[in-house]
Amino acid sequence: MIPDISYLILNYNPDGEPAAADCLAATIDAFYTRKSRKLSCEITLLDQGSVPGHRRWLQEQQEKYKFSLVLLNRNLGISGAVNWLVRTAKSPVIGLITSDVIITSGMDEDLFSKAQIEEVFQVTPFTDKSDGDMDYQIWKPAEPFGSDAPDLSRLRKEKASLWGNLLGRSAKPYVRVLASELNVMFWRREIFDRIGYFDERWKACYENNDFSLRCFLAGGCTAVSMDSFVWHYHKMTEKSRAREKCYDGYIDSDWPREIRRMWDEKWPGLDSLIKIYEPMKDKTIRDYPKLLKKFAHNIHLPYEQAVPFKQEK
Repeated sequence: MIPDISYLILNYNPDGEPAAADCLAATIDAFYTRKSRKLSCEITLLDQGSVPGHRRWLQEQQEKYKFSLVLLNRNLGISGAVNWLVRTAKSPVIGLITSDVIITSGMDEDLFSKAQIEEVFQVTPFTDKSDGDMDYQIWKPAEPFGSDAPDLSRLRKEKASLWGNLLGRSAKPYVRVLASELNVMFWRREIFDRIGYFDERWKACYENNDFSLRCFLAGGCTAVSMDSFVWHYHKMTEKSRAREKCYDGYIDSDWPREIRRMWDEKWPGLDSLIKIYEPMKDKTIRDYPKLLKKFAHNIHLPYEQAVPFKQEK
């Protein structure tokens, strides 16, 4: 029987940071406690080269929770990991859960439902903290951090009123954006047939902005749902050095500058055509003919990619 969702819990703890392990423990426990019993799923935890002590701990967690555990000796990056899951999973819907979040009950059913909407190429919940410039994705519940089932009626009232006023009509139950947090994300598998895979040159940072832009160019959008929420441990990948260390052996000096250079090379002059850190309201690619003309060649990316600094598999 094919499950409804194939989940990837993504982990990388290069130095065995105890705080990062504690966050992952909370992530796993909340996920298994709060995930829907109505949706069948397969669950894989992918570790990308963490230290031996942390991997032994992961094996203990596998014994407890019975997920599939894949232990890699190197880091594929977020992009490579998502691509791997899409190629190996069985389900029509793919779900990413990062190692520094606490889901809330009902989130999975909501995202699964919204992932079926034709224009929604990827969908994510609102969150309490942003590691980037996505303030429009932030909402603060009244409940303490980690609480289950926060009252989202206020979220819906605030956000729906805001976007309804801006649009001059009733808002959709999600905010249409180009850039979003990549801490929980759901996709229909067929989206990857339509636009290809994540660009593996970005192991961390820029990877979802690139994919989101390609979704938009292909006629879709990234949706931030007003009906679900995830708690986010702030900047844990920086504290554990996971973001920094994932580029070891791939970009050996000043990786932030190099990945920005790659972005500007792939998307030259983008800011003059569209502002990716502003919600899209009801605009589609039809409202940006110059953007499409200039970057249509970027839409599709195959699974096999020529990444200059990528080690041999």
